[in-house]
Amino acid sequence: MNRKPAYSRSVTEQEWAWTFLGLALLFGSFVRILPGLLTGFPINDGGMFAVMMRDLRENNFLLPAFTTYNLSEIPYAYPPLGFYIGAFVESLGVFGLDALIYLPMAFTVVTIPSFYLLAHELTGSRPHAALAAVFFALAPGNYIWLLMGGGLTRALGMALMTLSFAFVHRALREMNWRTTFLAGLFCALTVLSHPQSALLTFTGCAVFWFFGGRSRIGTILAFVIAMVALLLSSPWWGSVAANHGFGVFLSAGQSGDLGASLSTLLGNLFSRQTILPFSTVFWLLGLGWAVFARRFDLLVWGFLPYLVDQRSAPIATSLLYPILAAYGFLDVLPALINLVRSRKWNVIPEASLFNTHALAMGMLGIAFYLFIECVFHAQIIRTVSLTPNAIEAMVWARENTPAESSFLILTGREDVMTDPVQEWFPALAERHSETTLQGLEWTLKDEFVNRWAQLGNLQSCRDADCIRARVREMDLEFTHLLVDASKLSPGMFLSEGYEILFDNGRYVVLK
Repeated sequence: MNRKPAYSRSVTEQEWAWTFLGLALLFGSFVRILPGLLTGFPINDGGMFAVMMRDLRENNFLLPAFTTYNLSEIPYAYPPLGFYIGAFVESLGVFGLDALIYLPMAFTVVTIPSFYLLAHELTGSRPHAALAAVFFALAPGNYIWLLMGGGLTRALGMALMTLSFAFVHRALREMNWRTTFLAGLFCALTVLSHPQSALLTFTGCAVFWFFGGRSRIGTILAFVIAMVALLLSSPWWGSVAANHGFGVFLSAGQSGDLGASLSTLLGNLFSRQTILPFSTVFWLLGLGWAVFARRFDLLVWGFLPYLVDQRSAPIATSLLYPILAAYGFLDVLPALINLVRSRKWNVIPEASLFNTHALAMGMLGIAFYLFIECVFHAQIIRTVSLTPNAIEAMVWARENTPAESSFLILTGREDVMTDPVQEWFPALAERHSETTLQGLEWTLKDEFVNRWAQLGNLQSCRDADCIRARVREMDLEFTHLLVDASKLSPGMFLSEGYEILFDNGRYVVLK
C-alpha cells in the first residue's frame, strides 16, 4: 500500500521576510526596553538636556537665548526638537527625570522599523532588508548610546536620519514630487534633532545625488529637498543666529575630530560587538560582494563620513554594516557553500534560499545568540547610571552651599565628556562646576579640544601637587571640592587647609 506524501509547501518571500522582521522588532525592542527598566535614573548622561527642558518650560516653550545649565551663559543653540518633546511630556506630569529614560527608549525602538524602510529602499529586497534589520536590532553598539539620557536627541536624530535617507533615495529614484517634499520634511526634522545626524544626513544625501540623481530633474529635486529642509528648520537656526551669530555653529562644528584616519576606519571595520563575531564575518563577506557588484554608492555612503567627522562616522557604518551582513549571509555564504561542495561558484536563487532548511535554522540560531548577548549587555549598560551616593552628594551641595559656589569635581575619570558625575552635577546641585565640559562646544571654538585634553589630564592626577599644577594651568577658580574617595584620598586635601563638609563613604565635599 502506497503512503501519500506528507503535505508540504514552499515558504514565500513575504513569509520569510515578515518572520525575520518580526524577530528583529520583537527581540530588538525587548533589549532596548530592558536597560531602562533595570535602572531608576537616566543612563549615563542627559544632565544638560534635563536643564534645557526645564528652561524651555519656564520660558513658556519659547526658545531662550541662554540655558541656565552650569550657570555659564551657554547659548541655547542645540537643536531643540527633542527638548520640546521632552518638555511637553514633563508638563503633562507623567514623568519627571524619567522622561530621559523612557523617551530615549521609545525613540531607539523606532530606529528598527525606520532602518528596515531604509534597508528595503537601498537593497530593493524585503528579505535582505528584514535580515539587515535583525543584524541592526541585535548589535549592542548600535543602540547603547541611544538609550542614555542624551538619547533624547541622539535616538530621535537617528530615527529621523534613517527616514531622511530612505525618502531622499526614493525621491531621486522615483523622481516624485510628493516623496520629495516628505524627504525635505524628514531632513528638516533631522536638522532640528541632533547636529551630528544633520551633518551625516547632508553627507549621505549628497552621495545619493552623486550616484543616482545627477540628471537635470534629479538635481532640481535635490535642490528642492535642501530648500524645504532649510525653510522648515529656519525658525530655530534663524533665532540662534539672531541672538549669537552664525559663529556659534562653527564653534560647535570644531568640537569633533575632522581629521581623516584609515586606522580608525579599519578598527571599526574589524570590530566585534559579540563574543562570537557572526555579524562581523557576514559584513566582511558583504563588503566583498559590494565591491564585486559595484555597489560603490553603499560603500561611499557608509565610509565617507570618516573623511568628514570621525566622531559621528561610526553612526554611518552602524547603518551600512547590517546591510552588508545581509548580503553576506544571503548571497555570499550560500555561494561559498556551493563552491565547497561542487567547486562551482553559483549564486543561489532567492526562492531556493527561502526553502533551505539549514540556512533558515542557522539564521534563527544566530538571531537567538545575538539576542542573548544583548540581554547580557543590558546588565552592563545599567551600571553606567549615576549612583545613589553621587545623587546624595549633589542634593546635599544644592541644599547646603551658597548659590554662588563653584566646584572642582575630581572623579578620576579621564574622559570627562562621558562622566555622569561631571554632567549631572550642575543639573542636580544647581551649582557651577569648573570641570564640566558639556555645553562649552558652543563657546570655546577651537579651544574646546584642548580644554577636553586638559581636563582629562587633571582627572589623571593622584596627588595634590599634580592637581595644583593642572588647576593653575587652566586658571580654574573654585570654592569647593567634590572628590570620589574611591579614586582619591580626601586626606591629601586636609593638609592643604581644606575641611570636610560632607562624606557618605564614596563622595566627599570639601571647602
